[in-house]
Amino acid sequence: MKRLFVSRSLYNQWANARLYAAMAALAPETLAAPSAVNFGSILAIANHLVLADRLWLNRFTGQGAPVPTVDAVPYPDLAALGNAREVEERRALAFCRALDPARCGETLHYVTTEGTPMSLPLALCLDHFFNHQTHHRGQIHGLLGAYGLKAADIDLLGFERETATFAGLAG
Repeated sequence: MKRLFVSRSLYNQWANARLYAAMAALAPETLAAPSAVNFGSILAIANHLVLADRLWLNRFTGQGAPVPTVDAVPYPDLAALGNAREVEERRALAFCRALDPARCGETLHYVTTEGTPMSLPLALCLDHFFNHQTHHRGQIHGLLGAYGLKAADIDLLGFERETATFAGLAG
């Protein structure tokens, strides 16, 4: 599982770099333009992803300032948002690289943003962490197409074909 999570961390960096390169081709007004998707705009979805990643990484590591909401837009500027994105990607990769495989079988105890105590398998929470990013990146990718941009493919298998990351990671 550790190998899978390290690979997924590297994949996220690759996919986000491609997505942010495409996002940079849009005017700031277009990035913030209202849309019927979750969180209301490309910029808001990308901010949500940074905040949600920060929240989950804080839960996984027990470190970091509280994240009271994942619905805010603290980074209205794409450059600042991209910097924040990279910080969370580095944190995710460091966490996954340092992850004791035995921990994958443990339970993660945390409190939701609504204040509800939860206890779920850590491996499931990590899988959700990566799946959540994939889901919202897909929304952004679709919106880029709606604005006339042909963003680069961000498929997991495309990443593997291009980088051979999973094949190259030691068991």
